[in-house]
Amino acid sequence: MNKKIKTAALAGLSALALASCSSTNKVTKDSDNATRPDNAYMDIDSKFLTFSNDQRATINKGNTFAVNLFKTQIDKQSKVLSPLSVSFLMGMLANGADGDTQKEILKTLGVDDVSLQALNEAYRALLNSTATNDKQTTINIANCIAADKHFSLKRDFQKTVLGMYDANVESLDFSTSKAVDKINEWCSKQTNGMIPKIIDQLSAADVAVLMNAIYFEGTWEAPFEKAETKEENFRGYTRDIKRVQMMHQEDDFSYLSNDIFEAVTLPYGNRTYSMTVLLPKEGVSIEEMMKQVDAQKIGSLYRDMQKCVVDLKLPKFTTSTEVVLNDAVSKLGAPSIFNGTANFKNMSDANIFISKMLQKAKIEVSEEGTKAAAITAGMVAMTALDPNEPRRVKFHANRPFVYIITEKQTGAIFFIGQYLGE
Repeated sequence: MNKKIKTAALAGLSALALASCSSTNKVTKDSDNATRPDNAYMDIDSKFLTFSNDQRATINKGNTFAVNLFKTQIDKQSKVLSPLSVSFLMGMLANGADGDTQKEILKTLGVDDVSLQALNEAYRALLNSTATNDKQTTINIANCIAADKHFSLKRDFQKTVLGMYDANVESLDFSTSKAVDKINEWCSKQTNGMIPKIIDQLSAADVAVLMNAIYFEGTWEAPFEKAETKEENFRGYTRDIKRVQMMHQEDDFSYLSNDIFEAVTLPYGNRTYSMTVLLPKEGVSIEEMMKQVDAQKIGSLYRDMQKCVVDLKLPKFTTSTEVVLNDAVSKLGAPSIFNGTANFKNMSDANIFISKMLQKAKIEVSEEGTKAAAITAGMVAMTALDPNEPRRVKFHANRPFVYIITEKQTGAIFFIGQYLGE
């Protein structure tokens, strides 16, 4: 039911016209014909090569959905999302769907030109990407289906979600409060207590709950010194001044700057995972910045960054988000899954639809590193219906910014959020 991924740290993003730092980084071509800087920052050990080219491409395509989903949530509050958690859930739903409903799901995920089998294999590979020597980063990805004991799921569907998503089906009595307790216990266990529960109750129409959980715990490659953390000003969304705990260090980081934003990447552990912070330029809002940022730019930003000595300030913060995703997913291309026109005949012979898709997510950023967790649930209801001296730069995140946690090989966006001050 769950897959522990003890692994290591970094990933990357993308930009527009870029101002670079002096560096000895050279751009070369790797075996997949992808450009990359020729230095240790980008080297990939052969033991990490667990993805085929097609699998990496499939996972990377999902970043279009990730960025688009985040854009639907931009407002005046700090928040964090896990698009990958939503993608895993929708991947399972795609296997239960047929006809136009399945086509809508795949199109929304950005993989309408990919077969369902290829999508499943890509997610399976992501679950399987285990076993590195990095002891500083822990990933737990888990999937589960809790079904009412009177509701029948098709055997082939169960076989697929077990084989491809490690999702066992738990049979529960939905007429009792114990079913809610069991579901919430699973959520708490898979997220190490960060998300203690996902639902308060089940409705009379609910017959199953599909769930994905992602837990991330990474130690910065270059931790911040606690003694350097000071209370400082942070200019909020409406330019009001707030006081935050601001972490501070000066070290080598990958950095870029353009007319819209500055970006810096903070790797975890051995750089398989990283956090990249996008700080809008003065006078540019997050919304304006994100209009210029898409998945392709995020995917290429990585290679455009240059190593600099960065005077880095970053708030120490905790953000929790709870969001119902029905409207967002509908607007992004899959409205039928939420109404009586839903076709989930590959999941069950019953007339069913997704009454609610919701996510709870939390992130804690501190001097040591980052903890982040998300639960995404779909409530299934019966239808009633170097040699060169690097230049020195400052990156003081003292105003609203966006952050993204990604994986190196695939570029998969695990978490994306915005911070607007506490």
